[in-house]
Amino acid sequence: MKKILLALTLFVGLQADTITFNNGAIVDGKISQTNKQTTTITVNGVSTTYSMSDIKNIQTISAPPPPPVSKEVVNTTPITLEYGSKIYVKTTTAIDSSKHKRGYQFSMLLESDLVSKDNRIFAKKGSTIYGSVVDSKQAGRLVGKSEMIITLTSISIGSKHIAIKTQNINLLAAKSQGRDTAGKMLRGAAIGALVNGSDGAKDGAKVGAGLAVLTRGKSTGVPAGTLINFSLSSSVTLK
Repeated sequence: MKKILLALTLFVGLQADTITFNNGAIVDGKISQTNKQTTTITVNGVSTTYSMSDIKNIQTISAPPPPPVSKEVVNTTPITLEYGSKIYVKTTTAIDSSKHKRGYQFSMLLESDLVSKDNRIFAKKGSTIYGSVVDSKQAGRLVGKSEMIITLTSISIGSKHIAIKTQNINLLAAKSQGRDTAGKMLRGAAIGALVNGSDGAKDGAKVGAGLAVLTRGKSTGVPAGTLINFSLSSSVTLK
């Protein structure tokens, strides 16, 4: 026990202020106040004031510096999405070849975060994506088929509108004329289920960039709530 008390005393002494008196006595504690006439030191919770004329020397211990504040390192270099990056979107309104012609502008919502190769977020899920109708043709009464080509043009990130370029998606409507078209109609019904999102997000996203999607009816397009997968046709950088 004596060894422990001695160790604690030495520890306190090392951490304390020290007053050395003219008669050789030494007091360790915490100096709370000092001036030209007196010095007050606290030892074990008891404060005592001494005259400066009785004091030979005062040694104070500087307070330890505060621990360094850790700063999060933020990567401020531009974020780049490379060619071929996938963009999963959901339509907010229907797009129809019978109503919407070349140049028609539409908006969609980003279905998942856009993440760069170095795992930084380019745009968050829910961001607004803009697109346009590249071409739109409506079938005649007896022959031909409706066709619509759509692409994405920009994305809204905060107050910025970032221009993007994606591969086109070609939407086709087959007319029920003959065996060949009937076969396409069956194919159209199968793919149309994916377009309508009835098989869930992953299946809906299989309607991908560059595909020619067959749908039934005289017109073609995509209804609201459709999940589509576009691919970047050139890289884009967010500065």
